[in-house]
Amino acid sequence: MNFQGEFIKHGHCDVSQLAERLSNLPATVWEADAFRQRKFEVHQDTQTIKLLMDEDFRHTHPSVQPQFHQFLDLLEPILVQLRNLFDSSETAKELVANNYRPGYFIRIILVNLKSKGSIARHFDDYESLKRSHRIHLPIITNPKVLITVGDTTKHIKLGEIWEINNREHHWVNNESNQDRVHMILDYVLPGETVIDRDGATLTC
Repeated sequence: MNFQGEFIKHGHCDVSQLAERLSNLPATVWEADAFRQRKFEVHQDTQTIKLLMDEDFRHTHPSVQPQFHQFLDLLEPILVQLRNLFDSSETAKELVANNYRPGYFIRIILVNLKSKGSIARHFDDYESLKRSHRIHLPIITNPKVLITVGDTTKHIKLGEIWEINNREHHWVNNESNQDRVHMILDYVLPGETVIDRDGATLTC
């Protein structure tokens, strides 16, 4: 989603238990699904575990993937915190008062960016991605992992909740000797309007 600026910090959550579980995952789990690597050249250095995602990038009725249930005990507190964050906003309250349905997660994925790997400069261009709040939550990271959005480069610290303007050009470099894992979530507030990067008014 486009917004004025490049990053919005939404707080912090405890990811220590999730990080421990991910650290002990066998490589075969990360290697099981190469959809994003096949679909997007910029993601050649990444591995993805789909939790809530559809390959057609639909905007409603997301499919719960089998791995979602494997992590549900650790995911639920995080999802509740994020849902409450968005649903308590004045925008969300006004939309619900006008009979729009409550907000929902349309995509949740775990993304491993390999040591010394990068995600090349790009912006997200699917219709649903233009209409979703794109959240990054670092689960495993270190200071040598840098993300650039527009003209701003930063290291996102462990457990920090950041929304990025995915309609700006953005890219990531992992200069460390450790793989980086982010949980990436897309949240939709039905009926919300947004001015896209080309000036068009979009309805979520």
